[in-house]
Amino acid sequence: MLLVEDNATDIFVITEVLESCGLNLRLRISRDGREALRYLQDLEEDHSSKCPVLVLMDLNVPKVEGIEVLRQLRHGSRCKRTPVIVVTSSDAERDRAAARGLGAEAYFQKPATLTAYMELAQLIKSVLHFPK
Repeated sequence: MLLVEDNATDIFVITEVLESCGLNLRLRISRDGREALRYLQDLEEDHSSKCPVLVLMDLNVPKVEGIEVLRQLRHGSRCKRTPVIVVTSSDAERDRAAARGLGAEAYFQKPATLTAYMELAQLIKSVLHFPK
């Protein structure tokens, strides 16, 4: 699984959510859009490497915005069918529409509490077709 997120607290919380719900997925973290694109390019060049099973994408990351990373993932990448869940603080309709238009499977607005964050685990399970 690839997590594109620059906020250390959000990285910690998402990691805790994944561990607490028993999703034993290897997590790779890219702290900015450029790093995520470099990782995807490395996958493009090394066909022996597997695409991530899921991408969790914050839209507001430095260097290259998350929506541009999603655009490049969807256009021309061998990993273009990888499911993407946008995990962001943005509630702007234009961001939601852009994510939908680029084929994101889900849009999760970052909540204020850890309890509410646990809903992300159910969303991940649903997208990956894990039993609830």
